[in-house]
Amino acid sequence: ERQVSQEAERERQRELPPKVEAAVPHLHDALRLLIKDGTFKPGGASPFIPLFTFGGHKWSKALFSTRDFAETIKSGSSTGDFLRPVNWILSVQAHRVLVVLSPHEVNLCLPLISKSKHVYLHVYTPRVNRTMKTTEDLRFFTIPELPASPDLLPFIPSLMLQVNLWAGQLYLKDFATYQQLCRVLGLIGAEAGPQSWDSDGFVKPEDRVEGMKEECIMRQSPVTFLKELFSLRRKGIGYEPTHIGKILAVKPLEKKDFDS
Repeated sequence: ERQVSQEAERERQRELPPKVEAAVPHLHDALRLLIKDGTFKPGGASPFIPLFTFGGHKWSKALFSTRDFAETIKSGSSTGDFLRPVNWILSVQAHRVLVVLSPHEVNLCLPLISKSKHVYLHVYTPRVNRTMKTTEDLRFFTIPELPASPDLLPFIPSLMLQVNLWAGQLYLKDFATYQQLCRVLGLIGAEAGPQSWDSDGFVKPEDRVEGMKEECIMRQSPVTFLKELFSLRRKGIGYEPTHIGKILAVKPLEKKDFDS
């Protein structure tokens, strides 16, 4: 007799997000005004809203997006499968703010931006693999052309730490950036000092010392929020071996982790 073994067949089915109606792109007059004469008035009916629109944490008050960037579906701001990627950033030197724009706004405003004396448009993409070059200094490509002076936009580096998180950047440019990110987020990292921290690496305000005590404004751990954000950005693709993956898993990084 011949014994037949039964094998279970498995067929993988891709689960797509539910169908929704796309939002109608809209260019607000306030954005044109910002580009033309540098007038920037967030709040109220303004098209400029905080970049971090969910999470319940204190983020920089100098980071904004337009409503057209944030609202991709008709039901309102999109924080799930319809989260828009970050590729166009407007810097406003007089107000020391960064504003993330939608592709629609960039297409319509490009002639105005190229002639503006108040704003710069920066091309940006998050670094999601080790071999990519970072664009977080916002000097990769700008309109109009950015002067060579490194002191022209001194507020950019500290703000880009948080923009990188929102955009889903997985790799940090160097060890010093890693240390600063941990201080800003209130997470135990490469610096000695805190004697007590939670299981997710968050250092409570009363336990902070030195640089973290001055730079971190977080009152509660941002780790859960960041894990949710990165899972949305990665759309199911794992990121555990990356710099951000290790930080959120409370695995300290060393200088050798940044060697190219």
